[in-house]
Amino acid sequence: MNQNIERIEVFLDESKEPLQVLTGPPFKVTLDTRQIPDGPHTLRVVTTFKGGQVEEEVIDFEVDNLPGPFIDGIDDGQQVRGSVEFEVVSGDYAAPKSGGGLSIVGAVLSAVLVLGLVWFYFAFAPSAKEIVKETAAAPQEATAHEGAAGDAAAGKDVFAAQCAICHGANAEGGAGPALAGAPIVENAAQFDKIVKEGTGGGMPPFAQLSDKEIADVRAYLSSLGGGAAPAGEEAAPAAAPAGGAVDSAVMSEGEQLYLASCASCHQPNGTGMATFPALAGNANLADADLVIDRILNGKVPMPGFAGQFSDEQVAAVATYIRNSWGNDFGPVSPDEVAAKR
Repeated sequence: MNQNIERIEVFLDESKEPLQVLTGPPFKVTLDTRQIPDGPHTLRVVTTFKGGQVEEEVIDFEVDNLPGPFIDGIDDGQQVRGSVEFEVVSGDYAAPKSGGGLSIVGAVLSAVLVLGLVWFYFAFAPSAKEIVKETAAAPQEATAHEGAAGDAAAGKDVFAAQCAICHGANAEGGAGPALAGAPIVENAAQFDKIVKEGTGGGMPPFAQLSDKEIADVRAYLSSLGGGAAPAGEEAAPAAAPAGGAVDSAVMSEGEQLYLASCASCHQPNGTGMATFPALAGNANLADADLVIDRILNGKVPMPGFAGQFSDEQVAAVATYIRNSWGNDFGPVSPDEVAAKR
């Protein structure tokens, strides 16, 4: 869940009063269509973020609970003789039709409210048609990268279908962070884990993808400059920065926490986006007290993590961002964090 979300209001048609107000997960809405007249309707999902930003999503759907009258006992055009008994059925509530009507609305609501709301804070990528067009544009470019980590051409198709809507048609970033050239692509084990399990920062899990499809996606991202490691092998741990003795275990813990809670805004490669500043090459990170304060207390629009992270976890994240992506500012200790609480 995006911790910047203050509330979500769901409105039906032109109603001024919300059908439901959601202030915390799970973002689930129950809609009894039997209380709604048959015909077209509109749901408006209004998300209000801390700081005053507001995003609105409109969903059109149609209710069909009351089918027209039909005759049971005599067929159209049938020849009959003598006394004939038949029944006229009209106005009974019908079970939802499989694959249509409300079931589609429910699926859209679930996808929007449970998995997608956090992304509405940012702009969306190009349309699906443009994505498909760009996908088919240069197959020869992808084939040059087939091999060690998978089939880049196949991975491009999977990426276009599953990932491009948030990460951009060419993995340049959009609603989600840029993946072209992102260091996370180099770590097969961590990349696979994030794809299959999602992140706490807003990305849903994609457990439906096979290991082969994920390897293909990594190969495609590698072809854009990510430099993916061979499938099934973990990238070698990064050497400790020259400026100080940084524990590799602390760096590893900090990376996992960063990817789960920070990367959706600051991006996996620390380049930032929208109102979230870049951390890569950021000289302000030399001030350990400032880094600790930002992680603990936040700053609009960034939430604080004082109630979520322990002193050890704050120290791990601070150490990781101060010593990654070209930064070399040394470690942060849990005692330093405790002194700032």
